[in-house]
Amino acid sequence: MRSALAPRWWAWHLALAAVLVSFGWLGWWELDSFEDASGGDSTPGPGAAAVDVARVADPGGRLAPGDVGRRVRAEGTWDAAGQLVVPGRARGGETGAWVVTPLRTTEGVLPVVRGWHPGVDGPPPAPVSGPVVVTGVLQQSEPESEATVAPGGLPDGQVAYVATVALLDRLPYDADTMYDGFLALRSQDPADPDALATVAAADRAAGPGEVGRWRNLAYGLQWWLFAGAAVVFWASVLRRGLRPAPQTLSAPPRTT
Repeated sequence: MRSALAPRWWAWHLALAAVLVSFGWLGWWELDSFEDASGGDSTPGPGAAAVDVARVADPGGRLAPGDVGRRVRAEGTWDAAGQLVVPGRARGGETGAWVVTPLRTTEGVLPVVRGWHPGVDGPPPAPVSGPVVVTGVLQQSEPESEATVAPGGLPDGQVAYVATVALLDRLPYDADTMYDGFLALRSQDPADPDALATVAAADRAAGPGEVGRWRNLAYGLQWWLFAGAAVVFWASVLRRGLRPAPQTLSAPPRTT
């Protein structure tokens, strides 16, 4: 210990202390950022209670990635004349069609996938008339690659994939009045006697803020690992420097 406190080692001790303080502070700062982001994330997952769609999205806006898979509630009336089908969608090994019906709310028009129709007994049933309250899972617009039929040449009343741009080509609504993405229906009040089979919905995706939050945690652990590595390096240098030098044995005197 006395040798380790010799003046020639003071610079090493000061460097270690500076590294531990700075790396430790950086680690705590990243952890604090992680906890702040965790506490500020008010976006519930798919198992949470439904909230009003107006609190999540605006007509004509873009659906945030973190809101994909969120359960929402909307009140309005069905636009039966604007109902569309998306052919070529499979369910349980059987090919049918998704049924997309616009829901006109006081704020705008919400595209709703009411469910899956086998497509073997004529057109899908029309929605109920009058005011309804629906709940469902928000989904982002599908890419064109999700289409199982050619987008061009479809007859009236059909669309190849469910996306805002594709629906605007088929429906008499302006872009400023339509919500981005669509709602995968889960329940309706009053209940629909001809309710369709529900379609699968993607879970909530991590938004940019959530990705950054977990990155903060990883960076915090990384700084503390660097601090531990600095201690190991300091101990190795100190041990090597304090190790006694090997003594050289003198050769015995030569005799004649």
